[in-house]
Parts: sequence; C-alpha cells; structure tokens
Amino acid sequence: MSRWRSFVAIGPAIVVLVLGLTTFDGIRRARESRELVTHTRNVIDLAQATFSALQDAETGERGFIITGDARYLAPYDRGRAALARDTAALRSLMRGNSAQLARLDALGPLIHARADQLATGIASRRTAGFDSAQTVVRTGRGKELMDSIRTIASQVMVNERALLDRRQDAEGDRARIVSVILVAGTAAAVALALVLNGMLLRHAMVESRLALEVEFRNRQLEEQNLELELQSQQLQDQASELEMQNVELQTTTDTLAERTTELEDQALQLEATIRALDDANQSAEAARAAAEIANRAKSDFLATMSHELRTPLNAIAGYTQLMQLGVPEPVPAVHNEYLARIQQSQRHLLGVINSVLNFARVEAGSVVYNIGDVAIAALLAEVEPLVAPQMQARGHRYECMPCDPTLVVHADPDKVRQILLNLISNAIKFTPSGGQISLSAEARGSEAEPFASIRVRDTGRGIPRDKLSSIFDPFVQVDAGHSRATEGTGLGLSISRELARGMSGDLVVESAVGIGSTFTLTLPLTAGVRAPDEHIGLATAATTSSP
Repeated sequence: MSRWRSFVAIGPAIVVLVLGLTTFDGIRRARESRELVTHTRNVIDLAQATFSALQDAETGERGFIITGDARYLAPYDRGRAALARDTAALRSLMRGNSAQLARLDALGPLIHARADQLATGIASRRTAGFDSAQTVVRTGRGKELMDSIRTIASQVMVNERALLDRRQDAEGDRARIVSVILVAGTAAAVALALVLNGMLLRHAMVESRLALEVEFRNRQLEEQNLELELQSQQLQDQASELEMQNVELQTTTDTLAERTTELEDQALQLEATIRALDDANQSAEAARAAAEIANRAKSDFLATMSHELRTPLNAIAGYTQLMQLGVPEPVPAVHNEYLARIQQSQRHLLGVINSVLNFARVEAGSVVYNIGDVAIAALLAEVEPLVAPQMQARGHRYECMPCDPTLVVHADPDKVRQILLNLISNAIKFTPSGGQISLSAEARGSEAEPFASIRVRDTGRGIPRDKLSSIFDPFVQVDAGHSRATEGTGLGLSISRELARGMSGDLVVESAVGIGSTFTLTLPLTAGVRAPDEHIGLATAATTSSP
C-alpha cells in the first residue's frame, strides 16, 4: 500500500479520535457543572420546603386553637412530618459545606423548639380550652423563634443562591468551550475529509471503469443464458398446457354427454309430475266442493236443530212454569222439586244448543263484530251484577281491581262481555266454596302496539301443565266427570278465544295445580281516546264484593 493510501486509511481515524477525546472531556466537565447546579437548586428547594412546612404546621395550630376542630390539624401533622424529612435531606445535601452545616446546626434546635411550642399550644387547647391556648400564643416566644428561623434560613438561601450563580456561570463557560471544540473539530474533519475524498475519488474512477466493463460483459452473458433457459421452459410449459387442454376437452365431452342424459330423464320426470299435479288439483277441487256441500249441510242441520229443539224446550219451560203457578190446578208440594229439576235440565240443554250454534257460527266465519271504542272500567263494572248471584250461591269472594278509567279498547262490547262472563263462569265452576275470583285490567305493550290485558284470576284446582295446550280445543273438558258442577259442552273457551282473535286480540292461560288459574284477554288499545265521565264514575264504583 502506498504512503498516501496509508495516510488516507489512518488520518481520519486520528482526527476523529482527538476530536472525540476533547469533546468527551468537555461534556464530562459540563455534566459535572450541571450536577452541581442541580445540587444547589435542590438545597434551595429543600430549604424553602422546610420553612413552608413549618408555616403549614403553624397555620394548622392557629386553625385548631381558634375553632377547636381537629380537621384543622391536618396541615400541622403534614408539616411536622415534612420538617423531619426535609431537615435530614438538607443535612445529606450539605455534606462538605461546613459553613452551611453550621447554619443548619443552629437552625435545627430552633425548628424543634418552635414545633414543641406548637404542640404545647395544641395540647393546651385540647385540655384547658381556648383561653389557655391563647395565653401560650401571647407569650411571643413563637414569634421570636420564627424570626430567628427566618434569619438563619435567609442566610442559607443567600449563600446557596450565590453558589448557584457561580455554578451556573461555570456551567455556561464549559458549555461554550464544548461548542467551540465541536465546531472547530467538525470543520477540521470536514476539510480533511474533502481532501481525502478527492484523492480517493480520482483513483476510484479509474478502477470503476474497469470493473464496470467486466461487470457489463458478465451481465450480457448471464442475460443470454437466462433467455435460453426461459425459451426452453416456455416450450415445456406449452407442451404441458396442450396436453392438459386435451384431457379437459375429453372430460368436458364426457360430462356433456352425462348431463344430456340427466336432462332427458328430468324432462320425463317433470312431465310425470305435471300430470300428477293436474290429477291432485282435480282431486282437491272435488274435495273442496264436497267440503262446501258438507258445510252447507251442517249449517242447514244446525239451523233445523235450533228450530226443532228450541220450540219443544221452550214449551217444556212454559208448561213447567204453569204447573209451578198452579195452572190449571195446584200440584202436590213434592212435585215442585221434580219441576225444578225439569227446569234445570231444560236450561242446561238449551245452553248446550246455544253453545253448539255459536261455535258453528264462529267456525263458519259468520259472526258479525260491531267494533267500536269500549271503556274497560265501565265494562268491568257491568259484569259484577251478572255474576254476583252465582258467586253468593257458591260462597266465593269476588274482587274487581280498580283500573285506569281512561283505558279504552277497540272491540265489540257484547263479545268482550260474553268472553268475560264465560271466563268468570268457568272460574265459579272450578273454584271450591270459599275461594277467591278477581278481575283486573291494565295497559301493556309498546307505543307502536299498545294493548290492554284483562285478567280473570281464581284460586281453583288449577290445570295440569300437560293439558294447558288442549283446553282451547273444541269439545275438550279437562275435568270432565269430576263432578256435576263442571258439566258442559267444552266449547266455551274455544269460542272465547276465536272471538278474541276476531277482534285482533287473543286469550291465553297460566295455571298451576292446587294454586289456581289466570286467563288473560288482550285487546288493542284505542290511541288518544278518553273514556266519558259517566264511565269514570262507574269505574270508581267497582269495589270488592263478598257473600
């Protein structure tokens, strides 16, 4: 290696090393000056904090002496704790400064004396009261101590601030020296680097030309080899692709043949299905026509039965009443019981006929609804007189809960009354003597779909869980055969639910064996309609009744 190349190799390293050592020494000295400045500032802050803590303790003592409230001692307690901590920290920071340590030694007893006097004043206030504590304060000892403390603390602060100024000046001088070293060293390094780079650049340009020519030729050879390899690979890929296309073409041909066969089979199946659907439609039309004929026959039969059975039943009722009245002649007293049983059987049979006819109307969809605005409170009040005799005969307690007198539903009042009477009659039948039956109503639902819930609750035998889903089916009696009191057609609940649904409502049940049942009738509320005043009066008149 030539001499100039040796210089180029080690010259910049020597310059950078000298610059780095000089800069490191300057930074180290500047850091020491900065640490001394920080140390002096910490001493000043701790001295101020010590005096402030003493003032806080004095403030807490004054507040407690004046008010006697222990909450004012919080600054005192914090000040006492801070005094011990800050004094110890000051002594640690002032190591090596004999003059300041001497002042701190003189300041310590004064601080302890002032703290003890504050404690004496607080103790006097606690034990002897305000006057005793005031006497301690008026001695003037506290002021003397605070003046002495303030004087010594001021001397400490003056000395530390003077030391801070000197150290800050030294820190600035060293920072300026480091800046000068950095600027001068950087300029020298830049100048040397420029000279050396020029020398290296000229030599590198010659070598670079040769290297570029060699690299260019090598690159041309590599590109030619790559081009040959690429052409060979393309020929192989094209041969493979042609082979795969032949295989796919054969597979597609086979698939199209299979698909054609499947489509032919599906076409045959579709023709068979269309013929089957035509036959099914013809059978359905025939069945519908037969059902319409049967339905008309049933309606004709029920109408005929209504006329043919009601007439003799009404005649039986009329003749029985005439015999009870003694027409044409008085009957023996023992026959009155027989006549009463005949009347009971006639009323029961007439009720069965009416239930069957009502069910037939509902099933045929021929029920006419007179929908309007119905005040629930007034309707509940109308129901009580109709069921009171039956409840008194069975010894039941009846309670009609007060409801919102402005509650109005969109329904047929006669149909609602029929549903409620049916539900209450069932409750009377299935509730033992002495039980309770209650009637209540309230508004439910959301603003978009508000509705009213009318509940009929009893304390009867209840309905088994496995039979709850079937009690609304026609001709179903859960307690059939239990007693004669529960005889009926099994159509009441079925008719009631169909009537409720015909008014855009519903009828549901909740029940537990041995506890009772609750039937809930829901009906749509009429938005923005208020019940008339006479209905409000009826609602407030509905009260609890008992036999």
